[in-house]
Amino acid sequence: MPSIAHRVRETFTRRQPELRQTIRVTVAALAAFVAYKYLGLQQGYWAIFTVLIVMQGSIGSTLGAATERMIGTLAGALLGGAALAFHPHTPVEIAIALVIVTSIAVMAAAIRPQLRVAPVTAAIMLLTEPTNVPVEIFVIDRIIEIALGGFIAVLATVLIFPARSHALVVGRSVKVLELTQRLLLSEADALERGEALIPSKEHPALRQALTAVEQAMKDADRERASHLADHAIPPSIPRTLWRIRNDLVQIGSALREALPASITAGLAPSAAGLLRAEASLSGRCAVALRDATAVPREDVAASRLAFTNTFHQLRETGITRALDFDEAGRVFGLGFALERLHRDLADLADRIDEIANGQSERDAES
Repeated sequence: MPSIAHRVRETFTRRQPELRQTIRVTVAALAAFVAYKYLGLQQGYWAIFTVLIVMQGSIGSTLGAATERMIGTLAGALLGGAALAFHPHTPVEIAIALVIVTSIAVMAAAIRPQLRVAPVTAAIMLLTEPTNVPVEIFVIDRIIEIALGGFIAVLATVLIFPARSHALVVGRSVKVLELTQRLLLSEADALERGEALIPSKEHPALRQALTAVEQAMKDADRERASHLADHAIPPSIPRTLWRIRNDLVQIGSALREALPASITAGLAPSAAGLLRAEASLSGRCAVALRDATAVPREDVAASRLAFTNTFHQLRETGITRALDFDEAGRVFGLGFALERLHRDLADLADRIDEIANGQSERDAES
């Protein structure tokens, strides 16, 4: 059995991203505490709250969260401060001001989601007004405290174990490709067995993974725009991954029922062979994207040619003319979807090759 020390090392290695995030947030929270005490801010704990709220797993996502919180805080503070300028003191006056302020802020947040913290800030401003502090100073202090927390959060994410979104885009794209590989293999299995394809629970996971890729890509683009980091992932990667997912859906639709026996005998072996070749290509794309290397494609062309020839022979023999409308639609839909899948995966492999070439050029220059 492995020793306790070995298991601890293994856990630390597996949980490295979580441990790094823990260290980043802890150091940033401590820095915010020291900063607000040094600056003598009355309610500087808002800086610490901001750090804990906005710090995300990457520079881009932290920058986005900090920016949204700053915009929402500014709007909420101004709105709450405007209400405080009328000096509501009785419970009825405060209740009326609260209704007006929150309704305006909630409406603004519904129109502009980046203002989602404005209602909270406005309500807090209205309900926590300290005595003997001018309204304008109270508003300015809140803005300074939130800005301080956001600045420290972004700085900590940049300087402490920098978590650039490039790695997130790659990691999440690799997950998409691994899910794609498994779905393609399940479709090949259904064809070889001559059975209807059982709906897979991995399709919802694939959709969620694709959404996560898009979010990471937005964060990576935000990093590039702010000059905090750069990335080499072209925007065509997420788009192509979505097209491949649509191809999978169309293939699944064609296989929702078993193909006619007259078609299965001739077409299923070559169609399943092509699906397995494309699944293998999807796996190699995942490895190449992760390692920034070119994608090997040695076996796909032969499988595609075998399927194309078989499909053409089926049409020449006239077997497809004997099918009813639904059966013919599924057979030709399968042929179209497999052709498009081949094209989309080849396009993805080309984009990954471009990333690898760009990395090789950067390594040569350095």
